[in-house]
Amino acid sequence: MVKNLFKNLTVLILCGGKGERLKPITKTIPKPLVKIHNKEILSYIIDHLRSYGLNDIIIASGYKHAMIKKFFFKNYRNCNIKIINSGTNTEIIKRIREALKFSEKDILICYGDTLADINIKKLYKFHSVSNYPVTMSSYEIKSNFGILGIRKNDVVASYKEKPSLNIWFNIGYFIFNQKVFDLFSKFKKFEFLLKYLVEKSKIKSFKHRGLHITINSIKELDDAKKTVKKFERKIKIK
Repeated sequence: MVKNLFKNLTVLILCGGKGERLKPITKTIPKPLVKIHNKEILSYIIDHLRSYGLNDIIIASGYKHAMIKKFFFKNYRNCNIKIINSGTNTEIIKRIREALKFSEKDILICYGDTLADINIKKLYKFHSVSNYPVTMSSYEIKSNFGILGIRKNDVVASYKEKPSLNIWFNIGYFIFNQKVFDLFSKFKKFEFLLKYLVEKSKIKSFKHRGLHITINSIKELDDAKKTVKKFERKIKIK
């Protein structure tokens, strides 16, 4: 049943960047292969996707491509995973264009440094019934501070301890219909394409309210070590 649901969907995981903010760790290893509790970031992502029966997967690598290729040969050699070398200093949109050559299906695009316990079935159903060509997954920003409402005379009118801010940010897990694939050749940067699609009211947001972990810095890597076990437990429950 799950496989039929995703029969027209290819997954693309973007893994080509240098991970500059994770140096010195990424001097010797690509960011998607950085480990959290003895397991690679990329393994968490792949295992999450495969738990939903998603096996048609493309990896767009670049920086230290040989290491990523070796990793998959060792750990996922029996899976339908294609690894392409999309270059070291390459814009995201060019990596995507290169990957589209290997798929004739709609595409789910994920970042290789982001973990989210998104229910992929719910995401895909949301996209399928929305009649929008693009779905972007989002996550709400929560303040780390107590937020004050202050009147003109400096009297504090309200106080909220670490509230949700009703501001949502992009966490990847995009779904693009094939009918918009031609647009990827018309823009120099992925962000320009997204802005265009927003202006044309072509994107719908799937609001994710579960766990979200992005690893861009040493601090975020340390924070991930505190929460990744929750991620592993949750993705096993469908």
